[in-house]
Parts: sequence; structure tokens; C-alpha cells
Amino acid sequence: MNVLVTGGAGLIGMAAREALAARGHEVTAIDITDYGRGDAALTHLGLDARAPLESLIAARDIDAFVHAGAISGPMLAKGQPLLVVATNIDGTALLLDLARVKGMKRFVFCSSVSVYGDVGPAVITEERPLHPTSMYGATKVACEQLIEGFAAEFGLSGVSLRIARAYGPYRRANCYLGAIIRDADAGRLTEIPCAPDFPYHYVYVDDVADAIAAALEAENLSSFAYNVSGAAPLTMPEIATVAARAIPNAQIRLVPGADDVPDLQTTFDLSRAGAELGWAPARDLARGLRDYAAAIHAGRAA
Repeated sequence: MNVLVTGGAGLIGMAAREALAARGHEVTAIDITDYGRGDAALTHLGLDARAPLESLIAARDIDAFVHAGAISGPMLAKGQPLLVVATNIDGTALLLDLARVKGMKRFVFCSSVSVYGDVGPAVITEERPLHPTSMYGATKVACEQLIEGFAAEFGLSGVSLRIARAYGPYRRANCYLGAIIRDADAGRLTEIPCAPDFPYHYVYVDDVADAIAAALEAENLSSFAYNVSGAAPLTMPEIATVAARAIPNAQIRLVPGADDVPDLQTTFDLSRAGAELGWAPARDLARGLRDYAAAIHAGRAA
């Protein structure tokens, strides 16, 4: 396919570009910045620029979207709800309409487990009611509903991937795992505020990219949404133990505190993605950390 990836300079967008190109797709990437990397393959373009987007779609004969461009977490643009709405909802609606007009083959949306909100002790399937606890999560719910609406009214083939805490080389927002690696390289202690029994659902970005490819290439989609997470949750003490073994010179101190995103989500059911997309996470935390560190050391990181 000729795929346009939005958010092409971000964590997920960078990994998706590489994974899709490796699978033989022609990839066009857009973003509002390349963060000074001199990315010649990236087109600087926002999600509100309809005419330039139409021209790019026509010039590259785009027939599928991977939409990873957005305000990318509940910790960002705090106190600016209209900015979050305009960027996430309006931008998605415009892309959906462009996909409708062009009759595109597939629209893959990078959603978030934030759509579920604070669930508590439960196994979370995709049929779980959505009760977001942030404007970010609310916009992801709205975008998922727009995709279903475009599918029902216009026949657009769209799908939402509800992605857990993605980590990897091009993550720019706060990430304890990246801090552990960089602090270890610098001989610094990493101090992490946490509740010792709070579960974290980390998924390495290359596993996310594999899920995107699977959703893009699926001949028929049986569902509108799929959970995308690591194989099992880990508490921060468990994460610290794994990191200490995987990252040379890692020094980690856990102190009392709470996470920036305190929604309690105990377990994600990944069986739908396995059965319908043939996807499951391939990288455990130790491997993910080693791959993350290797990318940083090779200069392929934010």
C-alpha cells in the first residue's frame, strides 16, 4: 500500500515508518517538526492543512492512513482542553474525511488504553465500557466513535488500536525506562516515585509497529478496536529488578509517590488481537530495555 503516517517524527510514527517500509509498503510521513534531526523523508505538515494534505495524497497516490499524530498523552497540554480537542478530534475528523473522499483501503488509528479510565481490579477486554479520566482519553474515545460513524455511513475500513505505555528510542515525554538507561550511562541514580503495588503496562514500540502493520494488512477486520499492550503488567519494584539486570550500571531508588497517570488498570486481554490480527507482543521488558539502550548508544533516539 501507499501509506501516509501522521506523527511521523514521534515515538510510534518513527517505528511505524521503519516497520511498514520493511514490509514493502511505500511510506509517506508527515509531522509539524522533525525535532532538528534533518529528516529529509519527512514532510512538515499539520493536521489542519486540508489543501496541502489533498495535494500530497494525490501526488503519492495514498491509499491508507496510519494516524499516530496527536497530543500524545494525558500529561501533555494540561489545562488546555480546547487545544487537545482541536488537535486530536478535529485533526482526526479531517483525515477521516480525506480517506472517505479518496476511498482509501484502511484507516489505522493509534488510540490509547486511556479510553478505559480507572477500571480497578478487572480483566479489560475491548467490550469494557469507556470512562476516560482525562481530556486526552476523552478525545481518543471521540475519535474511535468517529471511525465507527464513518464506517457505518460511508463504508470506510477503520480500526483503533488501544495502546498501553509505549516506550522506545524516540519517546520525548517523561519515561522512567528511558531515564534509567540515560542515567546509567551518565553514572547517575534514577529516583522513581511510585506506589509499590501499582501495575504498569509497558509495550515496546516495535511491538506497537507490528500491531499497526497487522491491522493495516488484515484482509477483513472483524472488530473496530484492539488492545495493544505488553504480555503482562509489572509493578515498579519488578521493573527495577529487570532493569538492574538488563542495563549495566543502572542505579534505581524507589520512593513513595504516584504516577502521572494513576488510572488503575489491572490486566488487558490481548486475545482479540491474537485471534483476528495474528498479533501478540514479542518483546519482554528485558529485551525491550536492551533494544532501547542499543538505539540510544547508536544515536537513533530522541
